[in-house]
Amino acid sequence: MLSTRRYQHAATAGAALLAAACVGSFAHRSYVPAILFGLGVLVLTEAALREHRRLRRRRLEDDWARRRALGESPPPLTPCCLLARSSGKDIHDQNCTSDHTLSRFLDRIEQQHREET
Repeated sequence: MLSTRRYQHAATAGAALLAAACVGSFAHRSYVPAILFGLGVLVLTEAALREHRRLRRRRLEDDWARRRALGESPPPLTPCCLLARSSGKDIHDQNCTSDHTLSRFLDRIEQQHREET
């Protein structure tokens, strides 16, 4: 399995090659391939940026876990986990940096139920 950094570098290299192909196609007045190469550049650039964000988040989580293992009490990362961001803070990941115990979760669900009725 390739690492995040390898995916990032592969996507960046692919975007650069497609950009060169796009410019070459445009210079030879082959507009349809130039447009397709341009779309490929956009896709690979987004992939490289996504892998960069993933690598940065992993480094932040590793640093947070290291500080926690040393006995410090670091504040939770923002967002506390990637699953919370995509679920609207309803579901949390196993790598969540916040304190989300089952009792706190059940209390919040019960409170929401009381507000609805």
